[in-house]
Amino acid sequence: MGIRPRQLVAWIVGAGVVALALFLALVGATVTATILVDQVPGADAGIASSPALDSAYATMAWTLPAFVAVVLIGVMVPLIAHRRRSRMR
Repeated sequence: MGIRPRQLVAWIVGAGVVALALFLALVGATVTATILVDQVPGADAGIASSPALDSAYATMAWTLPAFVAVVLIGVMVPLIAHRRRSRMR
């Protein structure tokens, strides 16, 4: 049968909420890393680090690809569903 309009709206809202959470985590980690780079001597040159700075970098490393993937999947599923639905009519 395909995806119904209510399911599509639920999908869009769900993907939007997940994308927003990932975006906020990414922004938070970026701000944290920016502040910590200024506070740790030698961190701006890559010489020194701290556990908190490493944690912020690790968070940025997984939230950016996850955010991009959720946005792409969240946009593509409704587009594909719309295209399939318009072909069936």
